[in-house]
Amino acid sequence: MIGRLSFWYKENVSNEVDCVACRLISGIGLLGIGAYLLAQSKKRPKPLEHYTMKSLAAAVGLLGVARLADANFLKATVEEPKEKEPKTSQSTSDHQFFARR
Repeated sequence: MIGRLSFWYKENVSNEVDCVACRLISGIGLLGIGAYLLAQSKKRPKPLEHYTMKSLAAAVGLLGVARLADANFLKATVEEPKEKEPKTSQSTSDHQFFARR
C-alpha cells in the first residue's frame, strides 16, 4: 500500500519551482484565512483585539493577493553554484587543540 502511494506521488509532483496550481491553492487559502480572521475580528469586544485581528486579516489577505499575482518578493532566488576552490591543507600547528603530542 505504501509503495503504491509513493509511486503515485512521484509521478504527480511538478518539477517547476512555482506552478500555477501551487499559486492558486496557496493564494486562495491565504485569502480564506484572511476572510476568517476578518469575520473573527468582528466578534472581539475590545478595540485593541478588534483592530489587531483586522490588521492580521489585511496582512494575510495581501499576501494571498500577492501570491496569486506572482509577486517578485515571494519568489525564491536560486543561486548558481560557485566553482569549488581547491582546498589547501592548513598546518595543524595553528590549532593547538588538534596538535599531536
